[in-house]
Amino acid sequence: MKIILVWRWPVRLMHWSMVAAFSVAMWTRDSELDRMIHIYAGYAMGAILIVRIIYGFMAHDLAAFRRFPPSLIKGVKYAIALIRGKARNYLGHNPAGALAIYAMLLLGLAVVGTGYLAFEYDDDLAKDWHHHLSYAWFWLICLHLFGVVMGSLAHKEFLVKAMITGCKTRRSIHEPFSLQAAGITLLIMLLHVLNFVTVLFGGKSFISRK
Repeated sequence: MKIILVWRWPVRLMHWSMVAAFSVAMWTRDSELDRMIHIYAGYAMGAILIVRIIYGFMAHDLAAFRRFPPSLIKGVKYAIALIRGKARNYLGHNPAGALAIYAMLLLGLAVVGTGYLAFEYDDDLAKDWHHHLSYAWFWLICLHLFGVVMGSLAHKEFLVKAMITGCKTRRSIHEPFSLQAAGITLLIMLLHVLNFVTVLFGGKSFISRK
């Protein structure tokens, strides 16, 4: 095993800044009192997305776009291999993860753009698109998180930790995969997602917190 620096600090900073901005924007989306907080979070997200895209074209590390070009065929093949427990362990973004990254960046720009039009010009069509695109972005992020969980189980790596510390442990290409563990993890994840959506819509949490 070998410890390798994968994600440099600018990448990690942008990643967690986007997580924070998205969380704040979603939390304040329906509150008139917190409307300006929602707007500032949107502007922050837009700025981070632009910087991340520029970084992707200019960087020379594993976060550079040329290191994980989008390929629908390779992404689907990787997802199938992951389900079968035969997926290759990539040091950077795997093909399915690459598709998710590009989709989240593009969808994020669309959300911020429609939000800007809705706020600055009070455009009803922009408001509708902003609403629907925001939730599409939310579910895409949930799918991305599911992929992170599945990849962590398949390769015995805590991928979230890698985005915190920047480092990964290099392992063999093929790792054993537990369908039982994946199924339990998926069920727990779905319950938490449903609970989060329920709370967002004003319902009561059905997951107890001690």
